[in-house]
Amino acid sequence: MARRARQGVNATQIAIIALIVVAVAGGIILVLTRSGDPMRAVSQLKIADYVTRGDSMSGTEWKITGVIEAKLRWTPDHGQLVSVLVEQGNLKEILPVLVPQEFKDVNINVGDRFTILVYVPGKAPLEARQIERS
Repeated sequence: MARRARQGVNATQIAIIALIVVAVAGGIILVLTRSGDPMRAVSQLKIADYVTRGDSMSGTEWKITGVIEAKLRWTPDHGQLVSVLVEQGNLKEILPVLVPQEFKDVNINVGDRFTILVYVPGKAPLEARQIERS
């Protein structure tokens, strides 16, 4: 019985291997360059709870998403105080947020929509810890 000589890897196998390598490399690049939500581990501030019992929430961090309604005051030492319209379901509330001087490079204008990581200091306005345009 004669043996057939085994041929090496054929063109189809090379093409399939090349496609797999490209797909894996593309997936790795996508995962590494994808900008995830850095605030994803932080809960959304429940406006009703904050309005009714905000003092009990002092010392905690939350995130809010809303539209800048007004720029109330700016001082070089403390930054700027803005009012943010936050909507949750049927409830709409304007919350004061102090944006510290460290965010002076963020262009904040009336009508802009932001997601803001806020710290609840107690009786003082909410304090921004992180700001992202949304």
